[in-house]
Amino acid sequence: MRTDPAAYASRLKKSTDHGHRPDPFPFQSQNNDGEIRHPDMRNPSRTYWLPSVIVVAFVAVAVFGIITYVNTLSIRESEDKVAQSFAIREATSQLLSAMTDAETGQRGFLLTGDVEFLIPYHDGVAKAEARFSELNVLADGNGELIENVKRLRASFEKQHAHLQETIEMRRREPSLRVTDEVLDLVKSGRGRIAMDGARSVAETIVANQTKVLKATQTHANYLSNLSQTTITAGHVLALSLIVAAGLAARHDRKKRDAAEVALLAEQSELAAVIDSAFEGIVTRDQSFRIRLINPAAARILGVKVEHTVGRSLLDFVPSNRHDGVRTFADDFQSSSEQMFEFNNHVMVRSDGTEFAVSGNSVRTKTATDDLVTVKFRDISDLKDSQAKRREYAAILEQIEDAVLVCELDGRVRSCNDSAEKLFGHTESEMIGLRAAELLSAEDEVWQQDSETMMQTGRSTSQRSWVSPQGREYVLEQRRSLIRDDEGVPVGKLLFLIDITDRIREEANERRNQRLESIGTLTGGIAHDLNNVLTPIVMSAKLLRRGSKSPERLVDNIITSADRGGRMIKKLLAFAGGSDGVRSRVDIGEVLSELQEILCHTLQQTIDVHVKVPANLRNIDGDSTELSQVIMNLAVNARDAMPDGGRLEIEAENFDVDESHANRTIGLTAGPHVLLTVADSGHGIPKEIIERIFDPFFTTKAQGKGTGLGLATTLGIIRSCGGDIQVFSELGAGTKFSIYLPSSKQSTEIADSERDDTVKAGDGETILIVDDERLILETAKETLEANQYQVLVAGSGTEGIAIYTSHGGKIDLVLLDMMMPGMDGIETKDAIRRLNASAQIIASSGLRRPAQEGGKMDDFNGFLAKPYNDEQLLRLVQSVLHQPSKP
Repeated sequence: MRTDPAAYASRLKKSTDHGHRPDPFPFQSQNNDGEIRHPDMRNPSRTYWLPSVIVVAFVAVAVFGIITYVNTLSIRESEDKVAQSFAIREATSQLLSAMTDAETGQRGFLLTGDVEFLIPYHDGVAKAEARFSELNVLADGNGELIENVKRLRASFEKQHAHLQETIEMRRREPSLRVTDEVLDLVKSGRGRIAMDGARSVAETIVANQTKVLKATQTHANYLSNLSQTTITAGHVLALSLIVAAGLAARHDRKKRDAAEVALLAEQSELAAVIDSAFEGIVTRDQSFRIRLINPAAARILGVKVEHTVGRSLLDFVPSNRHDGVRTFADDFQSSSEQMFEFNNHVMVRSDGTEFAVSGNSVRTKTATDDLVTVKFRDISDLKDSQAKRREYAAILEQIEDAVLVCELDGRVRSCNDSAEKLFGHTESEMIGLRAAELLSAEDEVWQQDSETMMQTGRSTSQRSWVSPQGREYVLEQRRSLIRDDEGVPVGKLLFLIDITDRIREEANERRNQRLESIGTLTGGIAHDLNNVLTPIVMSAKLLRRGSKSPERLVDNIITSADRGGRMIKKLLAFAGGSDGVRSRVDIGEVLSELQEILCHTLQQTIDVHVKVPANLRNIDGDSTELSQVIMNLAVNARDAMPDGGRLEIEAENFDVDESHANRTIGLTAGPHVLLTVADSGHGIPKEIIERIFDPFFTTKAQGKGTGLGLATTLGIIRSCGGDIQVFSELGAGTKFSIYLPSSKQSTEIADSERDDTVKAGDGETILIVDDERLILETAKETLEANQYQVLVAGSGTEGIAIYTSHGGKIDLVLLDMMMPGMDGIETKDAIRRLNASAQIIASSGLRRPAQEGGKMDDFNGFLAKPYNDEQLLRLVQSVLHQPSKP
């Protein structure tokens, strides 16, 4: 709607005096005779040749513009060719330089044998490959250049092969002297011939590109001159037509009605200001009667313009504020101020809704009245957003978890008090820092989480982190995008939840549950160990009495001892392990070990059947935890079959498709291993099957179970990225289906060739430190029988004394890890202080002791008890012939 301020100004006083409301925004004006005149009316005597001149001018500009545009495209194409030629020449030169660098590095290495000279060699080869890639891209579509690049590539390959061959020869001779074989290969001139060929091809490429440059530049100069000529001619013609059009317009403008021009100018200026304003504008008189209101004010107040002029402005002010508004108006009227600003005042819409406004009041004088123009804007949304921000800030400060609000580039924008406490920095110190830097999280997991968040809007993962104060944390990091009202990402939100205690408690629960399972194993294992010990004891006593077949009795003792050792190792594999360590796990081996344990543990009335295919995939997990999963399910199956039955454990490869993954929480599509544990027991009632995975839920009698078995099982499976499903029918048995993602690690393991022959020693001196006298005697006799010199010590203290007294002449130390007083780790550290390169083998009746962590990496080998003579001799031989560990 357009405002006619001229008509309004001429009738404003009249409309007030006669008591009727004027049309505040008329579309037309009237002259003194009452004739209606439209603002766009023109003099009938106006000439009509002006449009023709303008059309001709536009046609001329368009024609010259098209010509100029075509020439510009041609010039740009020429410029692209020039740039491409320069790029080809530069890439060729850099390629030759890279080949020269590689040759220089090779010569330095040949002369000195110093591998530092191979750095420029490898850099030169890498740069050459990069330049070839660049030349291949630049040569696309250029047959001649492609052929030259191929020739250049062939020369480079010859040079590279020659350089690599000389380097490999030099590596085989680590001395400072250059071998004759290397010198002969260098003197053969193969490298020089290849380099000369490369230079020849490169010179050809550069010469061809120089020709292209000259031809392209000549053509570009021609097009540039043509464009300049065209543009000049176009400007002259266009200027002539513009001058002609201007003269015509001036001639026509003189004929217009001067009054109409003044009216249109005044009307367009004022109407444009009022109608285009986004803020509400209301003009009132001293009695608060509205004289003028713009569309924005009408929209804010919820009224129509034509129904509002003449009403009191106080109609849009809450009644309890009328006196205050009048006092404010009187004070403003009596003051000398021309403008007064107000903020957070309250107005009311036509529907009775109150809202806050801010703006200003300005004096407006006319020839007859003193008016006031009020300009205001609705700040309700602003106040609401500010209130919400304060509310969110208050909530943020109440959250115990650390919260970081970041920019899209990951830099911290703000944080809460918990984040300050976690990182040990104030908010002002962290603002501008990248969250990844604070967490030392520049790794593949962080990048994958970032990609997941950008794709799905959120991501969740766990991270181990050490604070600046040295405290170790396990943090659950939940990241999500912050979006504006239109859904566009404007920031990132990072929640850091300290789950260190929770992880520790879960680990303790798993250990406790594992101990419960071990208790179940005790009876069966004790029975089988007694079966192992009986023939050993009886055979030994028969040997003492002088048996007629001692060899057979010795074989019985060895066989029983080996069987007992295997049983202990399998039991340790289940009970011990390294909780939380993820590695590639062979499910077949895990099931094979458990099958023997289960056969010894479960009552004879339960038939155990294990089926594993030969091509079964590996998974990423912890073999100990997976053993615990199977054991938990097997123990439950045993309890469900008190009178015996059938327990089937089967593993197979299984591909989870998208539909299956979408139906299962936490399962992703891809290759998996499906592990099935089924029994023929009494089954699980439907009313409790949904609760069997709840912690501490159990249907067993008090003292028979903790209710943590299946809860722990679920936690272990979920930590591997898998899922478990249960199917049961009363009287028909229960089947658990476990889906585990296959390993992402390479399944190919290089089989190193080794010599299986146990060779005799060469008089090396070996110190054995062990608190078991029988082990010392048998190990000493075994080693001395194989030409080794052996010293023995019954404690760590005695071992240090012997090592010191021999002045570092001891070639190898066989050290027991678990001894009273000074244990194996302390003894090893003491020996290392005497001789940092000492060769030390650790020995223990446990699996590799997990509680020692990284300290076990400082040994040269590990010998698990019980061991036989072949295992002892093989490991001693291997360690003596390996490089010393500093």
